[in-house]
Amino acid sequence: MKMSNPKRSVVSWLSEVVSFILHPVFVPFYAVLLYFHVSPRFFLSQNINSLTNYLLLVSVAIPLLFLFVLRFVGIIKSFQLQSPRERLFFTVIMASVYLIIFSKLIAFHDYLELLPFFFGIFLSLMMLAVFNWQNIKPSIHTVAVSGVLTFFLIWSYYSRINILSYISIIIFETALVVSARLYLQAHSFREITMGLMIGIFMQIISFFFVLEFF
Repeated sequence: MKMSNPKRSVVSWLSEVVSFILHPVFVPFYAVLLYFHVSPRFFLSQNINSLTNYLLLVSVAIPLLFLFVLRFVGIIKSFQLQSPRERLFFTVIMASVYLIIFSKLIAFHDYLELLPFFFGIFLSLMMLAVFNWQNIKPSIHTVAVSGVLTFFLIWSYYSRINILSYISIIIFETALVVSARLYLQAHSFREITMGLMIGIFMQIISFFFVLEFF
């Protein structure tokens, strides 16, 4: 009888853990927590709690609820969203969510530095929806982590803040996500690369758009 490879099982398990912890639904919320942690600006604790609780509900809980509803009614076959058509429903829902978040933050001047981040997520999701419509499925995981990396690189440069240690961690996390998605064969190298490019370029476009009009 052929014995299973324990090493392969451990790597597979670790890849699943990385994919779950750094799931696209959670990553933007992590980024906001990091922003408040490293920002030199003073924020009232109640304001931080108010925004993080709002994001936890709107950007995490509600999308997860939609995923369960879509699974229950049979629109998607699994939570892995394996087909581009299944991903299309999710990306359109998430794009709507982040457009609402962006619109809400405009009214709060304390959080103007986060505007390009959330608008960049919205643009990324719209781009993903276009690709999904064309039956192409760029990696949403790599869109998320590369978008966060790009935001903090741009923000730290223009704010003159040295957060190199945190950026190094984000780069490491990005490498972990890429390795995990490739190992699990969830995406091809082309789809991984497309995800990275979408996350990077949409954040750059968003930054200059917000800088120009806000």
